[in-house]
Amino acid sequence: MSQGEEKYLVLCVDRDDDLGTKAKVESPVIGREQALAAATKLALADPEEADANAIFAAVKKYDELTREKTQCEVAVVCGEVNRGFEADRRVRKQVASVLAGSSYSGVVLVSDGGEDEQVMPIIQGMKPIVSVQRVAVKHSQTVEETYQILGRYLRMLIFDPHYSKYALGVPGLIFILAGILTVAGRGFEAALATLLIIGGAFLVRGFGVDRTVAGLLQRGPTGYIRLFSMIGAVIAVIAGIDAGYVAMTGDPHWSAVVADPTQILVYGGTLIGRLLGGGLNLVWAGIAIYATGALLSHVARESIRWRRDSYVLVMLAMLYFPVRTFSDFLVNGTTEATFFLISYILLGLVAVFVLTITLYPRVRTRASTDNE
Repeated sequence: MSQGEEKYLVLCVDRDDDLGTKAKVESPVIGREQALAAATKLALADPEEADANAIFAAVKKYDELTREKTQCEVAVVCGEVNRGFEADRRVRKQVASVLAGSSYSGVVLVSDGGEDEQVMPIIQGMKPIVSVQRVAVKHSQTVEETYQILGRYLRMLIFDPHYSKYALGVPGLIFILAGILTVAGRGFEAALATLLIIGGAFLVRGFGVDRTVAGLLQRGPTGYIRLFSMIGAVIAVIAGIDAGYVAMTGDPHWSAVVADPTQILVYGGTLIGRLLGGGLNLVWAGIAIYATGALLSHVARESIRWRRDSYVLVMLAMLYFPVRTFSDFLVNGTTEATFFLISYILLGLVAVFVLTITLYPRVRTRASTDNE
């Protein structure tokens, strides 16, 4: 076929069939006058409809090609209101019907963007698309795409179990508890429960606690050991902080600081010593539980990381007495406490030095051997 014999189809696609539902026009619409009449009916039925502007743009494109002595025809095809598979199938049938009426070299697609351009692969499979003209109506394209994105995310939040448990489950739990507590006349407890649930959900999702727990459970027995040790460690540390706070507030100097905050400069050291001394045992126990769980898990998996956990336990034991002595020093400030504090610090430095020069070369050699 020579250049002068080429003929093109100027095609406008209305995938959601606004032309049929609003203007009651049967599709496909073939020919300039028929397309112009259809666009006019649709514009009168809904002046804000973007598809009417797309049909007018198709007619204009047909006129431009005709003035350039290019053989062409204009047509409008429609899909279904619910879009999806049925809409695409109907568009394909109507495009095939239009193409069967004449021999076309290619298709000039006129679209208002949005979902109408999703049918491009369908048309491309029947005739090559030689040009695409997008009709950018001032309000339609951006608003339509925005609604599409919002609708997609709303459906995801409602129907996707991965997101619905946070988008619907957590608010539902909050509303139920708040409602029960409010009916029972406990407004303060309702507000407190709401804050705790929201804070807990943010904490779990923000730090990936749910993913960490799921990953641990997939490891089998070693994962259960780690999970148990983590929970036990958290409970022990929280209990230790509470015990330290109770010890600090039970000190006689606490009331003086509360009455006059400037007294913190005088009694601050004593109160910090009470806080450290009161919670030291439980906090150290929590850290030791976590390190022991990691050690057992790595030993069961025959991982070399058990050595790191052993070092953590050794360092934890070495630091206990210096921290305990430091707490006594802050509370009492006696010469004996000062002597023990300095002694423990020096012994700790010596022990760390010995461990470093004896164990580090072995670990480094073992790591080099594993890498090879």
